[in-house]
Amino acid sequence: MEQATAGNRRRVRVLPDEIANRIAAGEVVERPASVVKELVENAVDAGATRVRVRLEGAGKRLIAVEDDGEGMGREDALLALERHATSKIATADDLDTITTLGFRGEALPSIASVSRVRIVTRPPEAPEAAVVRVEGGKVVAVEAAGAPPGTTVEVADLFFNVPARLKFLKGDATELRHCVETVTQLALVHFDVGFELRSQGRVSLVVPSGQSLEERAAQVAGAEAPGGLYWARAEAGGRELVLAFAAPHEGRGHRRGLRLFVNGRPVQDRLLVRAVTEGYRGLLEKGRYPVALLWVEIPPDEIDVNVHPAKREVRFRDEGRVFRWVAGFVAESLAGAPWLSRGAVTPAPEPPRRPELERVSEAVAEYAGRVSVGAGGRSPSPPVRRGSGEGAGRPRVGGLPPVAPSQPALWLEGGAGQGPYDGLRFLGSVEATYLVFQDPDRRGLVILDQHAAHERVLYERFLGQGGARSVQRLLVPVPVECSPAERAAFEECKEALETLGFGVEPFGDTALAVTEAPADLPAAAVEAVVRDILGAGPAALAEGHDALARRAACAAAVKARSALDASEAEALVRSLAAARHPSHCPHGRPLVIRLGRKELEGMFHRR
Repeated sequence: MEQATAGNRRRVRVLPDEIANRIAAGEVVERPASVVKELVENAVDAGATRVRVRLEGAGKRLIAVEDDGEGMGREDALLALERHATSKIATADDLDTITTLGFRGEALPSIASVSRVRIVTRPPEAPEAAVVRVEGGKVVAVEAAGAPPGTTVEVADLFFNVPARLKFLKGDATELRHCVETVTQLALVHFDVGFELRSQGRVSLVVPSGQSLEERAAQVAGAEAPGGLYWARAEAGGRELVLAFAAPHEGRGHRRGLRLFVNGRPVQDRLLVRAVTEGYRGLLEKGRYPVALLWVEIPPDEIDVNVHPAKREVRFRDEGRVFRWVAGFVAESLAGAPWLSRGAVTPAPEPPRRPELERVSEAVAEYAGRVSVGAGGRSPSPPVRRGSGEGAGRPRVGGLPPVAPSQPALWLEGGAGQGPYDGLRFLGSVEATYLVFQDPDRRGLVILDQHAAHERVLYERFLGQGGARSVQRLLVPVPVECSPAERAAFEECKEALETLGFGVEPFGDTALAVTEAPADLPAAAVEAVVRDILGAGPAALAEGHDALARRAACAAAVKARSALDASEAEALVRSLAAARHPSHCPHGRPLVIRLGRKELEGMFHRR
């Protein structure tokens, strides 16, 4: 390596403000959603009760954030454009007691350095508003104008002077999804503030001010949990945990259904993710993640919110204690399976469906020919809390009662020796997860993992193995009520859905309508697959058709601990026998175990 000498040594110099601001912008302003986050947080800190966000070109051409907060005078508006100017910190001790969202004083100057900014702001006592125009970090005009109290910040032509950054922005659908998710996250912590988000004139999100936490969660995130959200709360020593969660069987193949908030900040914290998933231990299959929202309130001096430029991460003083606290709280909240009890939470006006049970019933209907499926439908959203509404006397999955020990077990069609699963005699199940059969010669047992077996069947149908994959137009379109983030992700995921054989169309501002689906896919499984793809976002399409088929099969397959009756178990085995690879699930795990006479005698030390 070349040694520095007097002739080639580089001198240390102080960077000009223009370059320093662009470097800061690289840390704070990654994409349009970063600008939306900073401006909306400033509006909330200013005491706004209503925040309106307007986007053009998914925020690349224009981001306008209007609030009815306290506003600023002319001098404060100009100072807010200087680096490290803030109203939140006066002494070093204030860093340990931060409760506001923004405090560094870098957001506005960083944004202004890479865009054209217009600020219109007026405090209630001022007779007129101050209008400040900035281009590329330089103030070009300061004017007076008439305007209502509050502040409006317009950010136009983001990265116009940094073309290299502009090239790395994604398509409009992706950038819009990030903006919608950003406002959604903030709406879930500032539930008393009204939010409105419009893009190209279309409403993407609108929630009124003055809501309770339960009302806001039901409106913004409730669509992601068709079976309802359940609530738990714990408080001690100035620390508080609030958990809203869906039943485990509504888990997803991605983490976007898990939202975390610490002291009023949306965060992406690995410690909390691990703690929540630890609380779900034994209730979720591998690769599945819960639909849950967790709010953590902790004394400010026990947490460092200044470890990430965009404040997406936090650091706890005692990480082990927080982990045990959160994991134990989640596990305790799930204990007793509140989704099975009508009295656990305030029930919905009508009993909502059990998606995983309907999936099983419809999946086997074509093969069993005698399964009756009860009428299902989405229950209307109640004003506050929603429950599963299930009572102890729920109907069986299929139309036949379970086979009692005194009744003769049913036999599958076909004779012994014609296939790997011919002639099996259904005996029952273990933990409503493993199906137990007896060999035709009554000399051994066959045990199937019902979820893995159903996955294999659906996976091959999605791929079209054994014949061309057929798509059918649904007689009645399946509506999918979406959260704002899911609705925003639709344009990104449309191609992935079409690849799997789904025809999906917008249905109003907040829903989708599935008009076409793979021919053999049960109607009740359609929504689960569509939601899983929407949650995965553009990553789903990048996975390729085979990975998409695996993802869809996992989402639609009957879940563990979902009881099957004899007719459903037999129909599942019959369809598995026709599969090309009937011994392993699409992920490579074995789905069947055979215990012959010798293995059984060896276990009992018989010779």
